[in-house]
Amino acid sequence: MQFKQVDYPRGTEKTIAGHKIIFAPLPLGAIEKYQDQLSGGNVPIATILDIAHISLKRNYPDITRDFIADEILDLANMEEVLGLVTNSSGLTHSGEQQTGEQSGE
Repeated sequence: MQFKQVDYPRGTEKTIAGHKIIFAPLPLGAIEKYQDQLSGGNVPIATILDIAHISLKRNYPDITRDFIADEILDLANMEEVLGLVTNSSGLTHSGEQQTGEQSGE
């Protein structure tokens, strides 16, 4: 990855597709913008790409959404990345579909 990193990156480090990257917490404005999509069981792919881009842009100011879509995220890791971003932002995402049923335990 050839993107300039800020002097003091913060967040959660993860190696994905051979790139060691640090996912920063989302700014409050992004959480406000995407809170409805993030609170549902099915988060749209576009939202996952957007929040991954917002998160990574805080540590790598010149990273592009296209790079993230083409080189970082795929179907195998998008739920994990969603969890990394939401957890580092103080939110929770279980990665499980909400069915409305209770287990009775």
